[in-house]
Amino acid sequence: MQLRDKNGKVKAMFNENALWKFFHKLFNVDLKIPFLFGMWTTAAIRRNLITTVGKKLVADQLGGTVTTPATCVAIGIGTTAANAANTTLESEITTAGGERGAATVTNTTTTSSGDTEQWAKTFTFTGSFAVTEEGILNNVTSGGVLVARQVFSAVNVVSGDSLAITHKVQVTTS
Repeated sequence: MQLRDKNGKVKAMFNENALWKFFHKLFNVDLKIPFLFGMWTTAAIRRNLITTVGKKLVADQLGGTVTTPATCVAIGIGTTAANAANTTLESEITTAGGERGAATVTNTTTTSSGDTEQWAKTFTFTGSFAVTEEGILNNVTSGGVLVARQVFSAVNVVSGDSLAITHKVQVTTS
């Protein structure tokens, strides 16, 4: 994830750690204390959760039961911790440049050849938001299956900013 201002200058974001996630889950607070709860960075890495309905979509696609690929990225302002039972983002942004849209989807290699699917989408804003969640879905407009969701420390954006999301899902044996 990378945030840029209207002039293309990279802006710092807070990359939270496990202690931040614990406090956020327990108390629903967004504490940005460097070193204790994370660090400031220009290229944040977030961990995602594959949802239960997302696992079913993957299984259905392997067997050919469904053929609608998950090619969309959505962002939101929800703060409730990601849960396998999630079927939607908590509070999806639907205006001012934060609307869900088609991503550029590619197959890449993390450990073994072709083991990772990657979604890349850049949002360019005409309004202000505190973006706190992101997800992969199989419908470009609304609804659909939420394959993966992640919740993170607020990334504050204003009109003219752009937020580049790169979401990866690696298939492993464990």
